[in-house]
Amino acid sequence: MLPESQHFIDALATGRTSLVEMWQAISNVMTLPHGGQREALMAVLDELRENGLVEFPRSDKLWDRSAVPHLPAWVNKLPTKKQAKDVARVIWSPELAFLAEQIIRQDSPWVKVDAWLKKYRGKKLEFKPIRERSLEIFGDEKALDRVVGLTPFKQGQISLESLGCLYVPEPIPWKPGPPDSRKFSGICVENSTTFDTLCRFNSEAGYWAFVAYGRGNLFVSMTDGLASVVKEYGHDRVQYFGDADLEGIEIAARGAKRLLESGILLELDHRLYNLLVKFGQVVPSKTGGEVSEDAARLLAQAELSSLSDMFTHYQRIAQEWAGLETLKIAFNSAQTVTYKLNVDRLLGVPHLDATHKEKVCP
Repeated sequence: MLPESQHFIDALATGRTSLVEMWQAISNVMTLPHGGQREALMAVLDELRENGLVEFPRSDKLWDRSAVPHLPAWVNKLPTKKQAKDVARVIWSPELAFLAEQIIRQDSPWVKVDAWLKKYRGKKLEFKPIRERSLEIFGDEKALDRVVGLTPFKQGQISLESLGCLYVPEPIPWKPGPPDSRKFSGICVENSTTFDTLCRFNSEAGYWAFVAYGRGNLFVSMTDGLASVVKEYGHDRVQYFGDADLEGIEIAARGAKRLLESGILLELDHRLYNLLVKFGQVVPSKTGGEVSEDAARLLAQAELSSLSDMFTHYQRIAQEWAGLETLKIAFNSAQTVTYKLNVDRLLGVPHLDATHKEKVCP
């Protein structure tokens, strides 16, 4: 078995792991090739299934079919024979009382959490980042990340505070705009090339408070870091721009759902998507079909629902068509609202007012 596959399976907890969690795990053990992320993940999953280490969903409805290859919505990591043994007569710490009626295996992470809680019972603890605490408990800096994804944490039966630690979000690359741009929303960009282009353009044009890099398919894993930047500006929303294809919009929709948990609204930057329609070239796409409800809602809010027809016909426009020269043609470095209205008229879309609170027709 390839080293990447072994590292990946070691990072998964026994039982089900969601697709979002798989993206996070695979990004920690290997560098995903640009444009081939899905193929790389599926190759690892296929190898693990062939070795009898994971199971895939049987129902077609439990697969992500937004792009090729299709990916399972979850995988089930099978326990080894050694893991099948139960822990006998454990008196759980009060923080783990919810485990009292459950059958827990000897290799369960809860056993080590329990031992750590008993060791430090009554002692004053300094709060530490989650990975530093994970080293103390498991001898593995990433183990606690996996435990936090389990049901007891999600249902509030136990918290990071109980373990005296705090979550440190993945830092997101970003560049601030000129001082006068702080009143506008920031923007997160799907691909690295367009991120660099918009950073250079915005350093003079000042159309966005900041430009952040979303890391393509890994955008969901970057949303906590993005939320920190947005809140640093005192904003409650952020713009997004990526490829005009089904997968690109679905990436945005998944990120939008995660950001909403932090009270932040993600909106597609209608000006840039309309720029692609006006100046870009439509080509065949590997991804296509009907958009999800969340993606359809994003498109409708940005008045971009017409793009759905292009996705249905397996077509796309690459975000790289928004190059520096094209941006300068469609936009202007002038900071006046009057010119911004002219830009919107050129692109045939409504604009956002200075506070980005509501859409205003020019």
